[in-house]
Amino acid sequence: MKRLYTFFTEDLLFSLSFLIAIISCAFGKFSFNSIDFKVIFCLLGLMLFVKNLEKLGILTYFAEKMIDFSSTTRSLIRNIVILSFLSSMVLTNDVAILTLMPIYLTIIKKFPKMENKILGAVLLIVAANLGSSFFPFGNPQNLFLFSYYSLSTLSFFKWSSVLLFSSVLFLLISFLFIKKSPIPTQHNLVPRINRPKALFLSMIGGFILLGVFAIFPYYFVIPIAIILLTIYDRKTVSEIDYKLLWTFIFFFIAVGNFAQVEVLSSFIKDQFTTSSRSFFSSILVSQVISNVPAAILIAPFTEQSQALFWGVNVGGLGTIIASLANLIGFKLYKEYYPDQSTSFLLQFTAVNVVFLLGFILFFAFIL
Repeated sequence: MKRLYTFFTEDLLFSLSFLIAIISCAFGKFSFNSIDFKVIFCLLGLMLFVKNLEKLGILTYFAEKMIDFSSTTRSLIRNIVILSFLSSMVLTNDVAILTLMPIYLTIIKKFPKMENKILGAVLLIVAANLGSSFFPFGNPQNLFLFSYYSLSTLSFFKWSSVLLFSSVLFLLISFLFIKKSPIPTQHNLVPRINRPKALFLSMIGGFILLGVFAIFPYYFVIPIAIILLTIYDRKTVSEIDYKLLWTFIFFFIAVGNFAQVEVLSSFIKDQFTTSSRSFFSSILVSQVISNVPAAILIAPFTEQSQALFWGVNVGGLGTIIASLANLIGFKLYKEYYPDQSTSFLLQFTAVNVVFLLGFILFFAFIL
């Protein structure tokens, strides 16, 4: 019973999605057609790829290199935040945070009197959420929306480019609020990268993208990539977050079942009839249940794909539960500085609200 309790309490979103899926079966008839298997298989392939890439130490290599170029606290925070922004485009927001946050926190422990430590950590999380919105595979909600609406590559990048432009603008402005103090020169050991392994993983990553972008059938490309990655390193198969995959499956089932309830279906459809209402409503829903479940829940009830895309990506800002990546970042910071949890939450909320308001004003002129 203790193991069962731990299993369900260590990942509350997984447990919540499981409960909702069970409840939804009382309102509709379960069907495998409700599950988007392309999203599940593509996500599995990408998770395996990212785990192998992470273990190779590529992010750590670039992080240490960028730190060598940092002469002030502002440049140190700016460099790590930019790396978070760029790496999350390819390696997803949660992986960027899981990899870079410990590096950042280890570095700042060397400078006890350094100011803006919490602000740097918060901006790292914000940058990961924003950067991951540029590619379909950068975060789970984009992978889902890209597949669900059968978006063309051109349409997707037109939308994500708007997010990219505004994100870079807001991040550059935020750097001006970081105090510019000198830091002593550090001599860190830069890990060596195994080039043959890096080349092999790059080829596998490109192969997976052929399935994600529907250049080749995903049910042909992704299984081959998974087999090759398993042969490359069998240990990574047991290190994958399978609860995330099951969370998606449970939400697919729940949405499929609830969609059969005419009253509920009509109510949700009424809230997402225009682009502006879809944008603001999806942001609001994301603040309560996080942006990934929000995308899965809303998509079947609206044709406003562009507004929904912008809404759930911007909706990752705001509350600590607006994105799973936010919770990951908070958990890591708390491990290093347990006595600063309250200060972190206060600064995190303040900074995220400012960013969110900035995006709302920006998109108000576009929608």
